[in-house]
Amino acid sequence: MIYDVYLQVKRTGRTHAHVPDLPGCNWLADTPEAAWDRAVECISAHTAWLRKYSQPALTESEPVTPRLAQKHKSTAREGHLVGFFESDRDPVLPAEITCFLELMACARAELLSIVRDLPEETLDWKPDPGSWSVQETLRHVAGAERWYLTRILEPADIPDFKPCRSVWQRLEIVRESVLERLKGLSEPELSKVVADKSGELWSARKVFRRYLEHEREHTAHIQEILCNTSARLSKRTSIENTSRMKA
Repeated sequence: MIYDVYLQVKRTGRTHAHVPDLPGCNWLADTPEAAWDRAVECISAHTAWLRKYSQPALTESEPVTPRLAQKHKSTAREGHLVGFFESDRDPVLPAEITCFLELMACARAELLSIVRDLPEETLDWKPDPGSWSVQETLRHVAGAERWYLTRILEPADIPDFKPCRSVWQRLEIVRESVLERLKGLSEPELSKVVADKSGELWSARKVFRRYLEHEREHTAHIQEILCNTSARLSKRTSIENTSRMKA
């Protein structure tokens, strides 16, 4: 199966790869070459993820063939932007909304399965002072869900939320309101392309795509934090055991 891959290259060389035909399939690399080298691996991993949640996907034996569709180099002015692809101009059909929402539910189920039973110490631990903890990452995920709606809707049409001390409550409340609004998008809202204040282009299709990509990005980020946490605890246990043996 041939999949079109879109590479967005920032001024630093940091590259964000997207496969719009597989909603949620995206990955980051330090260079365009490194991103391209990971294409087969990342696409295969995403189709395996789809199969895990009983979503339509390639069988494990079917070959994956990436094809470079676009390589976009961000300028200094737009280095922070997320790419807008020609396929993002296509209106979202009503039948597609159901598919997108099912995939969003799968992504959320996976995220919660990883974090729901973590102790507070792990939720608040940071790999280094400048990074996010798991809890901060989860709050960012919830905040981004509302923010994406602001890309295509007028302020009066955006649901507002009171502050929540519980990150779990925040995730649930925001997701519930967002789903209700996404299900109610009108035909013009599902079709229009708009530019935000920075000049970045948005459409309903891009919004749905980014909901999935963003949650998958941060699920991977949280898994990385937890791996670092596990390594830290193992090292600490090893040091403590060695100290006791010497004593």
